[in-house]
Parts: sequence; C-alpha cells; structure tokens
Amino acid sequence: MTERVLILGGGFAGNAAAHALRGQGLEVTLIDQCNYHLFQPLLYQVAAGDLQAEAIATPQRRLLRGGDLHFRLGRVVRLDLPQRAILLDDGDTVPYDYLFIALGTVTNFFGNAAIASHALQIKGVEAAEMLRSRILTALEAASHCSDPAERRRWLSFVIAGGGPTGVEFCGALLELLRVLLPRDYPELQPEEAQVTLVQGSAGLLPGFAAPLQAQAARKLQKLGAQLRFHTHVRDFDGRTVQCQPDAAIPTRTLVWTAGVTANPLAATVPGAKGPGGRIIVDPHLRLPEHPEVFILGDLACSSNGEFWPQVAPFALQSARHAALLLQSQRQGRVLPPPFAYQDQGSMAVLGRFDGVCQIERWHLHWHGWSAWLLWLGLHLYRIIGTRNRLLTLLDWGTDYLRHSAAVEIIRSPPNASDP
Repeated sequence: MTERVLILGGGFAGNAAAHALRGQGLEVTLIDQCNYHLFQPLLYQVAAGDLQAEAIATPQRRLLRGGDLHFRLGRVVRLDLPQRAILLDDGDTVPYDYLFIALGTVTNFFGNAAIASHALQIKGVEAAEMLRSRILTALEAASHCSDPAERRRWLSFVIAGGGPTGVEFCGALLELLRVLLPRDYPELQPEEAQVTLVQGSAGLLPGFAAPLQAQAARKLQKLGAQLRFHTHVRDFDGRTVQCQPDAAIPTRTLVWTAGVTANPLAATVPGAKGPGGRIIVDPHLRLPEHPEVFILGDLACSSNGEFWPQVAPFALQSARHAALLLQSQRQGRVLPPPFAYQDQGSMAVLGRFDGVCQIERWHLHWHGWSAWLLWLGLHLYRIIGTRNRLLTLLDWGTDYLRHSAAVEIIRSPPNASDP
C-alpha cells in the first residue's frame, strides 16, 4: 500500500516539500485554506497599489500538476497525532503516514483586542487589498471634509513596527502619496499628509547592521516620514493611536506590522514551545514525541538555542531537509547530517532605487541603487511562473517608469463613518 504524506500549508515550505517528495513513490496531498500559493514578501506592494494581487498568487493545482501530487482545499481544525489523522472544517477526517506541518504564522496583536479590532494588517491578499482600499478611501474622505481636525485624521497614517515589512510599506506608502496627491487630488495639499512609523526599539530593521539601520531612518525621513523610536502603541479606538511614552496621534488608519505568532493550531501540538509559540523540534525538524511529524518553516524552533529566522530561505531549506530525511529513512540509506540553516543574507527596499543588503557570511553591508537592483532581481526570480513575472514587470514598469500606481481601485470600501 502506498504511504500517504499530508502537507499542511501551501506557503514556501509546504510547496517546496511537495516538490521535493515528487516521484518518491508516495501519495502526497497538500492541504490549504486558499487555492493559491502567495509570494508574501511582496504583499506590502499590493497594499500600496504597486502590484495587483494576481501577480504574486499562483493556483496550487497548477503548481502540483502531474505525478503523485494532489491538492485539497480546506482548513485544518484539529490534529489527531495518536491516530495519525487530521480533521478538516468540512467534517472529513484525513489519515496519513507522515505529516508535514507548515501552517506559518498569523499577526500578533499581543492580546490587545482594541488594536486587533480597529487596526489593519498586511497578512494575506484580502488584508492587503483592504489596506489599499482604506488608504484610497481616506484620501477620498479628506478631499471633501470641511472639518480641519477630521481632515488631518484622514490624512494621517500610522505604522506600528519597524521591521522589514513596516519599513518597506512605509517607503511604498510615502511614494504613493507623493504621486497621487498632486496628480489626482488637487483639493488636497501634499504637505497635509503625514506618515508616522512607531518603533519600540532604538532603530529600524532589527538584525541589520547599525549603518544600514541608520540609512533606513535617513531615507524614510527624507521621503517625509515621522519616526518615533523607543515608543509603543498601546491602544487604538479607530480615531486616535495611544502611544507610550509619546503623545497620542489622531488618525483613522493604523497599520500593524509589529509582530507575528504561530498559527493557533501549533498550540495543540504536544511538546515544548519556543518564542512566539513556535514548536521545538529535534535536529532533523521532527516532533520529538512523533518522529513521523515534521515541522517546517516559520513554526520550527531549534532545540539547541540556534536562531532560525522566519523568512523564505529558511522555509525552503527546512522543507528540502525534511524531504531528504524521509527519503533516506524509507530507502534505508544513511541519514543526512542534522539540519543547519545557511544564512543567505538579508535585504529590504527603502523606496525608489534605494535598498539595504547584508550578507554576514561574506561580511558585506551596503545600500543604494545596487542593493535595490539586487532586491528587485531576486524577488522577480523567486516569483513562481512566467505569467506572474510578466505581470510584476508590467506593474513595476507602471510604477517606476510612469510614476503611477498600478492599482488605484477601492474594493469593498469601508463606511466613511467607521474607524
């Protein structure tokens, strides 16, 4: 009887695992609640109108065509590890011989219900498109608002979190406003718009070298951002962001990029947990009490204290190692060495023709147009499919050459009276 492998999650890790297991005599089924693979590093550009969502989403069935790979649309609601089965939201129970869990993370609001209710995020296509719609709706509301205080609220945008997502979105938003306001909103003055980035630590882009952090701050300030360091967002009621220790910020729009936490299902997996609810695994990424279960990507946490970043290269490497280990076990071959993450470097784009990049293993730190060009090339290369690359090139050409947002439509506009 053919052994069955279930892969939960269709992100970088899940898809890489499926392709690595192709042709190994296994029945491989990937389960995800979305029918597409999403290139998440560029979601912030969907939110800023630089890309259409279709450019970074690829249907799962197209990726898994042929051979022994299968796809099932569904949401996992329970894991039954003792019985080697999972329960889906439609009531079906799906058995397995081997399980690969690559469910990723969700936005972490740190238990603040008010912020979770009123803030916007950039986690998923719907969230990114909702954020873009809110930005455009805010400009429309401000364009006919007669109350100066309320007008300022609509034209104030606050971003909580100075990591790569927050920094990249801040730069993209500032570029968007710089283009849209003078061209399409003559009734508004560009200097009325205000973008504030709130960061709890002393610098942007934690983990980057100090000179690159300073460059990121200089660039965003040059574009017009207000930066608040050593400041935390404590509350948001849809009209005012409460900060500590700084003064409150009147605004209708708070974008939350301050952290992620493990998918809620991770809490039901037996065993120890690491920071952010990540699951502690053995040296081969297996669940210690269930060696037939592999934990991949953002959910995996080292048992020896090694730091594994929640980035695409780690997700891909973890998936390939787990697939190789399973193949070696089944064929009776010598097992590969324990998993060791190979850091390929970090980069972030700061705006038009500017970026920062560091490759620690080569002791390289640099910024400017060459870092931006490397970022552009690598992201274009990693996007799946010729069609998606062409769509991305078309949208980027609209942005960089014509100085125009690729997408300027409002979908499901929020009520102007709502927060």
